[in-house]
Amino acid sequence: MEMHVTGHPVLGELRQYVLAPLLDNPLFSEAEQLRANHFVHESEDVARLTRWYANVLAEIARRQAAAAHQRGQATLQATLQRLCLGSFRGHRPHQLPPTPTWVPGAPLPNRADCRAGTFDRRAAACFTPADSLTLAILLTCLRS
Repeated sequence: MEMHVTGHPVLGELRQYVLAPLLDNPLFSEAEQLRANHFVHESEDVARLTRWYANVLAEIARRQAAAAHQRGQATLQATLQRLCLGSFRGHRPHQLPPTPTWVPGAPLPNRADCRAGTFDRRAAACFTPADSLTLAILLTCLRS
């Protein structure tokens, strides 16, 4: 682009050239575009406008890279959310809870029976396993 420092038409062309990548660019807000437009039309220094144009191109490249990175992060987050099901626990295998080895009447392994209240002791005394026979059934079997 050929520039003549003394002529206004060249300065006007430079202003249009500098503003072209900014106007209607979704990377810049309306307020930023308005401030840029004001700065470009108020400035009379060609060297300053060309430096500013180079800085604007660098900022556009930076914002495009940031937007691409953000889109990549959003895609990754969406993929991870799709993969994370209710039963997914990461890299650790699911461990089954240990089966209790406590027998009714025996002291509890963590000695919780020492701290048990009256209600707990009554509940423990009335405990019968699901597959056991009650005393009444045993007595009727013995009589017959």
